[in-house]
Amino acid sequence: MTTTRTSGTWGERIAWLAVVSGGFVVQVLMTVSGIVSARLLGVEGRGEVALVVALSATGAALTLGGSLPNVVIKRLADRGLSARDGIGHLASRWSVLAVLCAVPFGVVFVLAHGGLSSSSTWWLGVAVVLLALENMAFRIVTSAMLGEGSPMARVAVATLLPQTFVTVGLVVVLVVRGTATPLGVCLVMIGAFALGLTIGVRLLAPRRGGEPLEEKDLWRLARSTYVGTLGPIDGLGLDRILVGSVAGTTALGLYATAGALASLAAMLGSGIAVVLLPRFSAAQTTAEGDGRLVRRSLVLAVAVLVPTVAVVAVLAGPVIDIAFGPLFVDAVPIAHWLVPALGLLGFRRVLIAILQGRERGGLASRIEFALTPVMVVGVLVAAGSDSATPVAIVLLGVAVVSVALLSAAVWRTTPRSRPRVP
Repeated sequence: MTTTRTSGTWGERIAWLAVVSGGFVVQVLMTVSGIVSARLLGVEGRGEVALVVALSATGAALTLGGSLPNVVIKRLADRGLSARDGIGHLASRWSVLAVLCAVPFGVVFVLAHGGLSSSSTWWLGVAVVLLALENMAFRIVTSAMLGEGSPMARVAVATLLPQTFVTVGLVVVLVVRGTATPLGVCLVMIGAFALGLTIGVRLLAPRRGGEPLEEKDLWRLARSTYVGTLGPIDGLGLDRILVGSVAGTTALGLYATAGALASLAAMLGSGIAVVLLPRFSAAQTTAEGDGRLVRRSLVLAVAVLVPTVAVVAVLAGPVIDIAFGPLFVDAVPIAHWLVPALGLLGFRRVLIAILQGRERGGLASRIEFALTPVMVVGVLVAAGSDSATPVAIVLLGVAVVSVALLSAAVWRTTPRSRPRVP
């Protein structure tokens, strides 16, 4: 019994370490990519690429890359199926559907960017479509690996490879040429993700002869968990899209630079929530409930996120000045507000995980859904100013309200009440 318990404890510690360190590595790679692309493109070009990335990520999250990957995890794990057995028969149908879903976001980019007479604008719209398709496929493939029980080392490789290839590719361009166009940077990203995705598909487990999953059941469960999984306040990149559309690509370039640093805390919070969710769910059936686990988890989340936010906020000025260059110094005041905003939004993910574990995910979704239009209106108004700093202030205000409402919901709900799923 002691050996089993010790092994479980070490397994939990390894899981925590893998999530936190993996999120940190991905964020470091993304930050390096942001620095390199800023050096290659300048403020306006960086803003164009940021708009392409934001729209492609939003397109993926709103469609096949939203709640469907989580459903794939659950159903493959429930049935003990490999991805090739469970969803292999759906690949062709989902590919066609993905293209139909991605094309409108390319059109949105062209209309938001302007300059319809320029061929580069249309090619960047095509880049939005291709990156959205790769994003959807990447989320489904990595989720399928988790659902079929692939070794964590294999999952980690599939997760890290695309961003690693992007970073290496951009560094090579910087060393060899020293300059690039927004379309050139996007082509590097598309090629790098395609290579990483190809390797990820190859890493999927072989067929085991299991029965294929029913598509209708997958879509039914995906619809029921859509809003909670999406997290529209920060999960869709709406703030970046609105800044780029209203204030222009130059303002978005500065805002994206601040976001490259601020995203670390948000990513850590999301990673912590992923590890904790199954533990919160399991604790509902124990005699003592989840009270002790919730308290320990919240303390741990605060202990990780508060120092991270403090250090990043303090170092934002010198890091932006040295790494991005003097053209991006106007991003420093944006970062001072955006870093704590995304830190709070990362902490909110942990609160949402607690509510989902208590079968009150619907309550978290309603809070998220109610605050999203407030955030959108606030960002639209703030983006009309000369600086993107007011946008970060609005996001911080929404984050404070979100954490307050979710904390109250966690305080008022208890596992002993076993509330009915809304």
